[in-house]
Amino acid sequence: MAHRIKNNSVEGKGNRALKLAELIIENSPSILFRRLAADDPKQRKMVYVSPNISRFGYNAEDFLNNKIMFRDIVYSGDSERTLKEIKEFVEKNIENYIQYYRVITKSGEVRWVEDRTSIFLDAETNTRYHQGIVTDIHERKVAEENLRLEQKKVKKAYGLLSKYVAPQLAETIFQGEIDLIWKHYRERLTLFFSDIKNFTMITDSLEPEDMGNLLNEYLTEMNKIINKYQGTLAQVIGDGLYVFFGAPQKTNDKNHAIRCLKMAIDMQAKMKDLNKKWFDGGIEEGLQIRCGINTGMATVGGYGSSERKEYTAMGMQVNIAARLENACKPGSILMSHTTWALVKDDITCTPQGKIEVKGYHRPLRIYEVDPIQFK
Repeated sequence: MAHRIKNNSVEGKGNRALKLAELIIENSPSILFRRLAADDPKQRKMVYVSPNISRFGYNAEDFLNNKIMFRDIVYSGDSERTLKEIKEFVEKNIENYIQYYRVITKSGEVRWVEDRTSIFLDAETNTRYHQGIVTDIHERKVAEENLRLEQKKVKKAYGLLSKYVAPQLAETIFQGEIDLIWKHYRERLTLFFSDIKNFTMITDSLEPEDMGNLLNEYLTEMNKIINKYQGTLAQVIGDGLYVFFGAPQKTNDKNHAIRCLKMAIDMQAKMKDLNKKWFDGGIEEGLQIRCGINTGMATVGGYGSSERKEYTAMGMQVNIAARLENACKPGSILMSHTTWALVKDDITCTPQGKIEVKGYHRPLRIYEVDPIQFK
């Protein structure tokens, strides 16, 4: 009697476990399956489909009785691809693989699924099966697609933004570091100003369209050089440029100064090429730029109204750079002693004595870049 009670107890536990497994499967988003493997897709026969195939509106019995094949519910746009993938997996002897495709529900809805399949060989019958789990992942795929579209929009907006502000400024905004843009903070910068000497007088004889094309070409070439050395273009006022190094992205003072000087040298070299081109195009008098460079503390951040701001740097050291540009000879680069001290081992410079700077309490020692480097 005791032996019979024990067997009944084991049998009861087994029934409860089976019912629990059936309950889990019934409420699962994943459908279990097993089908006979065959090289010809038409010979592949389903031998098991879990009842929760009903979540797609179908009956498991219809698949088992060959009234419908699983390939029949695969979305037509994915059918050829999925069959090709299975063939490649089999040819490469890949025993476990994952596929993503869409299925058509009984009501006609198209839903994404994830298919995790394993190849199983029954040792007793030497029969090969494909078995696995098909999981409804439609909401996840839709969310991923929406995210991809949003990222595409953001990327497009970033590309557009980069055309209107300095690339590193656009990158800072893109990374969400807004405080570096709009808040004001003190930073040691290398500051650069340039303009074309007598630009209006020289181009006065040109037609407005020709003058506009010339200025656009000049600014385009200068902007390429600014971007090459990763300078922050703060302002373009007519033919004048204001660029600084050290914000919003920074390395060290020496690196900022050297990049700024190399940028200015490349600009002077590019002017030689442009002047030749413009001369051949009918502009008789060559255009020359003058560049002023200074290194010092400035207040950086967003300036303007609540509706419109610009990212720039202000302060006495900025004014000194602008004064050096005014004092510079056309076709030259003039820098302060603070900048010279940072670049003297890398760039050949010539002392030019001292000059009085309006608004500054003492004369400034200045240096000129050796023009032989403008090649």
